[in-house]
Amino acid sequence: MPKPNRTTFIALVVLDDAIRKLQTGGPLKPPEHGVRLALAYLYSACLSKNRDPFDTLWLTLLGRDRQPPDLRVTWAGTQFSRICQDVGVPHDIKLIDALAKGRADPTPNHPRPAQPETT
Repeated sequence: MPKPNRTTFIALVVLDDAIRKLQTGGPLKPPEHGVRLALAYLYSACLSKNRDPFDTLWLTLLGRDRQPPDLRVTWAGTQFSRICQDVGVPHDIKLIDALAKGRADPTPNHPRPAQPETT
């Protein structure tokens, strides 16, 4: 498959960054204009015109989905993969590496927040 154009890549970086923020800080607070613009742009480039992964990712990022909080990041990642497929970009190790280089915080993974101790 061809390499994504620059605008598509930047939109994917925005979504990847939003998923990482969900992982470290919990649901995003609207309005999140950058995320909305990225979703709208990617939908306009979507091959299937299926809105489901776009709508589901938006609701998941805001914490308005039906997923338990501990599964939200996984579910958001699943929707991200579906969006990549729909815009013709393989969600493979090359993309993951490029996203890591393209994000504002270039660390591969953010540390998980400390879990409250259970006794």
